[in-house]
Amino acid sequence: MKKRFIGLTLLVLMIILTSCGTEKTRKAGTYEATGQGNAKETPIRLSVTIDESGKIYEMKILEHQETPQIGGKALDKLVEQATKENTAEVDTISGATRTSEGFRDALRAALAQATGEESTKQDDASQPSAKETSQTSAQE
Repeated sequence: MKKRFIGLTLLVLMIILTSCGTEKTRKAGTYEATGQGNAKETPIRLSVTIDESGKIYEMKILEHQETPQIGGKALDKLVEQATKENTAEVDTISGATRTSEGFRDALRAALAQATGEESTKQDDASQPSAKETSQTSAQE
C-alpha cells in the first residue's frame, strides 16, 4: 500500500512540475508572419495582435490565394478558433488540411515573435558563416 501511495505521489509531482513554466510570456503588440497553405504562389499572411495580458486579442488574414469556398472558409473558422482558444494548436479543418497547416505555421511564427523567439532560419541567413568570418578576419 505504501509503495502504491509513493508511486502515485511521484506521478502527481511529475505532472505538476512539467506543467509549470511551459508557457512563455507574450509581449503586447501586433505581429505578422506567413505559412505555406495549399496555394503555392502566395503564402497565407496574417497579423495577430496580443493584448497587455499576453492573449490573442485580434487576428486578421492579410493575404492568401486559398480557394474561396474551401480554404477561405477554413481560414475564417481557424481564426475564430485560435482567437477563442488563445493558441496556434487548433484542429485541422476537414478538406482544408494544407490550409490549416499553413495557418498554424503562420500563427506559430507570429506568436514566436511575440515571445521573442525569432526563427533561427532567418537569424542564420543574416549571420556570416564561419568561413566568411575567418576570411574577413584574415583580410583585416
